[in-house]
Order: sequence, then structure tokens, then C-alpha cells
Amino acid sequence: MPAATVGPARRVGGRARRAVLASLLALAVGACGGPGPGSGPGPAAGDAPTTPAQPPVRIMIVGDSTAQESAGDYTWRYRLAQHLALSAPGRVDLVGTRTGVWDNVADVDNSPDYADPHFDSDHHSVWGLAIHTAIPHIEQALRDHPADIMLVLMGGNDLAYWSGPAETALVMKQFIDTARLAAPGLTFIIGHVLYGGVRRELADAFNVILDRSVADWSTPGSRVAIAQTDRGWDPFFHTWDGAHPNPDGEFIIARAFADALADLGVGGRFGPILGGVPWPGTGQQPVVTPLGPAQVQLAWAQTPGATQYFVEQRVISTGETDFTRLPGAVAGYQWTSGPLPAGATVSYRVVPVKGVMVGQPGPQTTITLEAAVG
Repeated sequence: MPAATVGPARRVGGRARRAVLASLLALAVGACGGPGPGSGPGPAAGDAPTTPAQPPVRIMIVGDSTAQESAGDYTWRYRLAQHLALSAPGRVDLVGTRTGVWDNVADVDNSPDYADPHFDSDHHSVWGLAIHTAIPHIEQALRDHPADIMLVLMGGNDLAYWSGPAETALVMKQFIDTARLAAPGLTFIIGHVLYGGVRRELADAFNVILDRSVADWSTPGSRVAIAQTDRGWDPFFHTWDGAHPNPDGEFIIARAFADALADLGVGGRFGPILGGVPWPGTGQQPVVTPLGPAQVQLAWAQTPGATQYFVEQRVISTGETDFTRLPGAVAGYQWTSGPLPAGATVSYRVVPVKGVMVGQPGPQTTITLEAAVG
């Protein structure tokens, strides 16, 4: 608007004229619904100023195979991420150098084959990691992926192959000191070593030393706390191979870290957990090829993480209504039947197995054999 149209402003000084013009412009913009200074609409009259959103708490999970886990698993990291998404929505960001699991069949790192990949899967854990082998890399990992809290689940490999409980505790302190070079204010939550992959007496002795040491390891700016990951732990019920967590074991570990985080004000406590959670691995539909009038061959694709497979058979033409699991597990992806009645109609399906965990049957394939000639 030209200054000549302002009216009374013509009789005041230049500074006052500019102030009046600015006020009128602000009123005009507000009346049109446009943004004022900054961005977005301002607070309504009488409203208190809004508090800026807090940045998420960055959490790095560092561990060995009990933290990375393997193909076909949900992982306890998944269970924890799901819990935090519900109890602290938008408040947590998992960070790290990798995203995948270990392919336990091909022995390949960083596989994407989770039971459910739709979660914040960043972490810094790898199959076979020991505390002493993690030390040379942890400072750079934290510089590349800054964190506020570190969850640590390792030490079993040190105890099993490298050092006794007291020496392993000293190595853990060295690991903490090295991590602090990159993040002096980092908070550590260290999980108890789980027995099974390591003898129980060694795990228990190390965990006792750990509990007694964390107060001395803490500093005014960098606390060290414990996660009771071994509370209720039994490798007979909570692992698929004596060492690595099955779905029930995943919940036990996730509960321990969730409760320790809740004690720090991050998320809520985990609450009760249920047992008997099935492994979700499901068989692939087999391709059935006749090998003559009385025999067939099955072939199927891999189920992630499965180490063996059961074949189930139903002879429809004889009136069978249920599948029968045939004896003996198959280590590969192919199976040949024994003699079958000529002209029989038979259905087959495959059930994956991972260690002691038996998965779910896949889709069936039905074939009718050639009838006997003559």
C-alpha cells in the first residue's frame, strides 16, 4: 500500500511510519489466514506457548548372536521395538551399523529374512561377536551412529572361548571406556550373560561380578545399569538349539531390557509374558513330479532359517482325511516317495524345522498317478 494512502501516518516521522505500516501488514496477513513470523499458525488468544518436540532417544543394541539372531526369527529386538512403539510412541530411535539377521543355513551375515521385517531394525550386533573383538570398532560405530543409550548383550563367547569371569569383566569395563571416547554421556544397560551357549557356572560368576561392578563403572555423566535377562531363563524351554532364543526366549530378553529402560524413564514396563509362542516358519508349496506309475519326487523352496523339513502325505483315493507326517526329517529341499498304489490321488505338504522348533505346514499339492495298465 502506498504511504500516501495511510492518512495520519503522513504527519509522523519516518520511524513511526514504518512501525504503523508493519502493524497494518501483520493485521492484513492475519486476517487472510496466512502465516505470521516463523511458520504455521500462532497460538490462539490465551493459549500457553507450545513446548518444542523433544528429539527421540537414540538406542544402539550391541551384542553377539543372542542379539542379532538368525533367519526366520522375529528377534527380541523386534519385541522390544514393538513394546516401545506402544509405550513410548515416537520417543525412541534404534540406531546402528546394520539391519539384518544371520543366515544360519548359508552362514551369511546381514540377511533381511526376519519373520516380520517391518520394524526399526538398526543395530550393532553380529554372530560370534565377543567383547574383546567389539572394542576396536565401537568408538567409530558410535561416531557414525550417535546414541544416547546402549543395550549390551554379549560376553558368552568370551567366557566360552577366551577368558574367565573376572577377566571378562575387565574387558567389559574396557569396552565401556572405549565407547565413552565417542560418547562421554552414554548410558549403558548391560544384560546378564545367558547360560546354554556357555556353562551356567561361568555365566553366573560373571553376572555376579557385573552386578557388583556397575556402580563403580558409572560416572556422573554416564550411568551403567543392569538388565536381568537371565530372570526366568531356561535354555531347554527358551532356545531353539540350546543357545539362541526361540520366541519365548525373545520375550524374556525383551522384557528385561524394557524394564531397565523404564527405570530410566524410557517407555513402560513390559508386564507379564506368555509361554508357548510358536515359531512362525511356514513350509513352501512343493512341486510334485511323477517318477513312473507308483512313485513321486517332491521339491520345494527354502523357508528362511529352517534346517530340516518334514514331509506330510494324505492318500485321498483311499479315504484318508488327515495328513500323516512321514518318518525322518529331510535335510535338503527334495524328497522321493516309496511305492504308491497305481492310480492313487495323493496330497503332499512340507513342514519346516529349525533346531527343535517345528513350523507350520505350507500349501498342499495334489497329484493323481497313472492307473495300472492292463
